[in-house]
Amino acid sequence: MTKKNLIGLLLLCANVILSMAQTADLTSVDEFFKVTAMLKEGKDVSDEQWKEFDNSSGYKELRQNSMNIIKSMINVAFGRENVAEKDSILSITKDEMDKNPTMLMKKLALVNYLDINDNYESLNSFRANYDFNALVEKAIQRLFFFLEKSLDSTFVFKPVNFFFISLDGLVGENGICIDLNLIYKKTEEQRVDFLAHEFFHNYRGKYVNSDYYKHDIAYAIDAIQDEGIADLIDKNEGYQKYFTDMGELPEMVELWVRLYNQAQEDLERLQNLSMRYAKNEISKNDMGDEIVEFFRFNGHPIGFFMAKQIISVGYKSEMLNTFYNPYEFYSLYNKAAKKQNLFQLSDEFMNYLKSLTEEYYQEQTHNEK
Repeated sequence: MTKKNLIGLLLLCANVILSMAQTADLTSVDEFFKVTAMLKEGKDVSDEQWKEFDNSSGYKELRQNSMNIIKSMINVAFGRENVAEKDSILSITKDEMDKNPTMLMKKLALVNYLDINDNYESLNSFRANYDFNALVEKAIQRLFFFLEKSLDSTFVFKPVNFFFISLDGLVGENGICIDLNLIYKKTEEQRVDFLAHEFFHNYRGKYVNSDYYKHDIAYAIDAIQDEGIADLIDKNEGYQKYFTDMGELPEMVELWVRLYNQAQEDLERLQNLSMRYAKNEISKNDMGDEIVEFFRFNGHPIGFFMAKQIISVGYKSEMLNTFYNPYEFYSLYNKAAKKQNLFQLSDEFMNYLKSLTEEYYQEQTHNEK
């Protein structure tokens, strides 16, 4: 047995109790099929049935506004008298989606639901026969190897809730929520990587002081690191290939690629806004209004750009050793940027970030063995 295989076996054994504790919940998927089966037959869905839908494990993690959009798009996609509304939503333009999050969510959800309708029986069969608990276990092991060290064996990952919304996933308060159609479309390796990405967020949260997220600038800075490193797990070949292979709308693929390519400009905007806020030159409300103009998709494109530069110059291990500390991530990016003649963050910003990070983070050591 090679040293690499031995280490892998030790990691697996050290974490077997942790991985065995995880569960996959498909209650929301089942409620979705109940509701849509009735709509496809031309029947009305009772208030009681919608209540069961709302309270299922995945959907109850969402805000009311999101739930209203979801139920509306389900009616449009599976009802029989919504042709005009369906055509109207499908005609939403790239610019409209770029500027209006509600329009974006409506179109993404409707496109996903129409695709689900086209593959309805196959998805039902997939739900009945696929081993979701095995996927959860494989994803946790994938995270172990990505971080290049064992995890805290006392940590309990959140359960995984599957539902149907858009081709994405999220970490909710009580569980990780994944779109089943997304998992259905992927290869097994892609499924494992995607879920490992979400488990990274879940595990990283162990090291984050929740008070840090109450500060808007700090939240953005932290989310950029969080999403950037996580994207290395499942999007390492780039946004163009990832979102195209996923079957994403062409205009969405174009948007993600554009945001990645303009990451340096957006990082500079984040720096400048941070400094204005630190000097009391802008109010908290105005700062919040400005940050949404460039802090898109929770910071994924900016963070992924930074992470790619960090690993391209050989700092991957250093980045993973401090995967929970924003100051260390931004410092490593600056070192990489200097080597590659890219935009570098100012000393003033880095000093501000250091003080901000020290206020909310206590020095922690990742469990290394």
